[in-house]
Amino acid sequence: MLVSGIDDGYFPLKYKGRNGRTVMLSVVFKDYDIIDIDFDFIIVDGDDGTSVLNSLQTGDVCILDGLTFGGFNFVNPSELKSKYIIFYSSKPNIFKITRALDRHFNDERRDIIINVISNLTRVSTLRGDVYIYTNLDLKMAKNIIEEYQVFDRIPLPLKIAHEISSSLSTFLLSKKII
Repeated sequence: MLVSGIDDGYFPLKYKGRNGRTVMLSVVFKDYDIIDIDFDFIIVDGDDGTSVLNSLQTGDVCILDGLTFGGFNFVNPSELKSKYIIFYSSKPNIFKITRALDRHFNDERRDIIINVISNLTRVSTLRGDVYIYTNLDLKMAKNIIEEYQVFDRIPLPLKIAHEISSSLSTFLLSKKII
């Protein structure tokens, strides 16, 4: 089974409010080997996260670093083409998220994000409790997470996606590409 880690890159605060782009990146693993990396750009606080993720090369299952990318850009789980595990290493504060959404966004993202956060499932793994929202069987999702919890609670595909996307976006920013 091919498993992807999905994460976004760094962006400066001045990009908030749709004033810039950052990286959305997929790292595809077969067992513990990286077999593919793909990325594209998303608008910070935009609404293109779902379409960009659907255009990336991914594995059979995607482990997403949360539901929001590039600020409050987001993915709509019901529109994703692949199987997914939306992963949180700790429970998000729904009150803070709701307050931020109410202040800045009055569109579908509010309802989608609040619905997912409200319906996270706590899963006890060998490395501690995590919170997920998935379209997989819960036992299968737990097995995938535990298989890739090599060093800590965060699955290896997410750790690597984070490192590469942060480094890539910082590099592209330094070259004034984003």
